[in-house]
Amino acid sequence: MQNVDLKSLQVFATLLKECNVTRAAHELNMTQSAVSHTLSRLREMFRDPLFVLAGRGVMPTPRALELASPLQETLDAMVALMRPADAFDPARFDGMFRIATTDYIGFILLPALVKRLSEVAPELELNIRPLRPQDDLALLRNGEIDLILWNEETAPPNFHVRQLFTDKLKAIVRIGHPDINGSLSLEQFRSGRHLRISSNHGAVKEAVDGLYEKYGIRSKTSVTVPHFLLAYRLVAESNLIGTIAELTARRIAKELPLQVLEPPVEEASFTVSSVWHERHHADQAHRWLRNEIAAVAEEIRSDQAG
Repeated sequence: MQNVDLKSLQVFATLLKECNVTRAAHELNMTQSAVSHTLSRLREMFRDPLFVLAGRGVMPTPRALELASPLQETLDAMVALMRPADAFDPARFDGMFRIATTDYIGFILLPALVKRLSEVAPELELNIRPLRPQDDLALLRNGEIDLILWNEETAPPNFHVRQLFTDKLKAIVRIGHPDINGSLSLEQFRSGRHLRISSNHGAVKEAVDGLYEKYGIRSKTSVTVPHFLLAYRLVAESNLIGTIAELTARRIAKELPLQVLEPPVEEASFTVSSVWHERHHADQAHRWLRNEIAAVAEEIRSDQAG
């Protein structure tokens, strides 16, 4: 069968309704000649007369009547397909977004993001997953996750990156440390016993690993733990030195007796970004979520500047 266009199907449907070429032409804002020409093409495509003369009008053939129901379904589907998408309304959205990130980024971003989303999109569900750098780009590509929040600054083909905020490393020790009070020398940093975090991926781990490797701190690691929150508590209750992101350190220092100090070495800074695949780039709900995350990141940058 030849390709059939929407206008031809509309002519078919209108003739079924009006059973009159003149009235069909008037309703479709077409000439009678154009309607007759379209009917000729339809007859050729369906290999059936479709309509025969009956008095001053036309009468559908059995084949035309047989096609009436699937014709209307097809027209409805085509109209819906070409209808402009409704504006996204977060208040009515009840879907889920799956985001892969680290505990550090989650700690910085999620409290403000969840508060913001709960007010404007109360039915939305967030599924936060541990970051797995070796797998997550493939999961994005396959649609198994929607967004990565990580330290990517450039995107591979068919991926997009939006930089959110930057951070840098700080040293932490407990208030009342017997040797360190208010400042940290390079000798203290090198000779002190350090706490390391093992299972975190992303910006902080890479920055810390690079710094410790450069200054030979690896041999001075006294304790290695899998999670950030446990690390803070151990540093606050021991003489260990920790190295963490400044944004995290400032917040944790409000809860625990910690000194936040400038590292006596070149500070490693890093950028946190959102990463998504082209398949989600134009999706209204996905774009809205990306903008909400960017708005929270803007607040973080404003706090840093202040």
